[in-house]
Amino acid sequence: MAVVGNELTTAALVFARWTLHGDGRLTGEGADVQLPPKEWHVLRLLLASGGVLMSKDRLLELAWPQGEVAEESLTRCIYSLRKYLGADKGFIKTIYGRGYRFTCPVTVEEQTEHVCSACGRVSHG
Repeated sequence: MAVVGNELTTAALVFARWTLHGDGRLTGEGADVQLPPKEWHVLRLLLASGGVLMSKDRLLELAWPQGEVAEESLTRCIYSLRKYLGADKGFIKTIYGRGYRFTCPVTVEEQTEHVCSACGRVSHG
């Protein structure tokens, strides 16, 4: 993934034993999973929220900017994220009728990515 102006697009987000990488990989506890794009986007939004409640409407607006999406899509996405996190699924708290809140402290790990202009290959350095 190319470096863009928004640091959250390429920076790795670290929480507990997990790292969410800018390329959509979730690593930790011996796991290295490529998250589907929507799950990756929703998890990044929750991690970047600083523990503040993210309303369902705001998550839907940011993760599905084209609109016309059912709230059930977000619910399925959260369910899927909790499965990936396994024993740490409690980090995503449901605030019934309002939205979701991420409860674990998150740190940003700066990454430098270089994209080869000839082949498009991404290298981390």
